[in-house]
This record gives sequence, C-alpha cells and structure tokens, in this order.
Amino acid sequence: MVIMVIIYDCQLTEPPSSVFCFRDATLYSEIFLKNDNLIKCPTGTRTMYWEWIKKNGAHDFVKDIILYEEEQEGIRIGCGDAINFSLLNESSLQDLISIIRSFC
Repeated sequence: MVIMVIIYDCQLTEPPSSVFCFRDATLYSEIFLKNDNLIKCPTGTRTMYWEWIKKNGAHDFVKDIILYEEEQEGIRIGCGDAINFSLLNESSLQDLISIIRSFC
C-alpha cells in the first residue's frame, strides 16, 4: 500500500473555517485511507499553528507542519491548490472527503 501525503493549507484550520471539521478530515484521511496529513504555513507561524490545533484538539492526525517554501510531495489542499478549498466547514467537509477518496 502506498501512503499518500495530504498537505492542508494552515488557513483551513482557522476561522472562518472550522478547526473541528479540519480534525474530522484528517481523522478520516489517516484512519480510513491511511494517508499522512501535514499542514503548510508561512515562516514564523509553525509554533502558533501547532499550539492552535493542539488547544482545539485537532492535532491528533497531523504528522507535521511544514513551511510554504519547503518541498514536499503530496496532494495540496487550499485556495488555488490542486484541491481548491478556501473554506472547510460543515457544508464542505463531505465534499472534501469525497475528493480525497477519489485520489486514493
């Protein structure tokens, strides 16, 4: 089995997106699809995002946080990325999971 890497833009963890929907997406991706989940963020914000997702209980299924400029193979999810999502909430969560499933 090939493990895929899913790279979420950090903005999908913060309002107006739902950090709880972010956690659900990463949970589904890791448990059912056996993917690794990463977050990408700007330089100088890695600690802030880790503390944010940890404080909100959304860190369990995140393997690492990388910087925007770091090279990493994987499927990118965010505004203007391969999977174009600018908002992750209760209305869009099922759509995102369906798209991720189609790549696996």
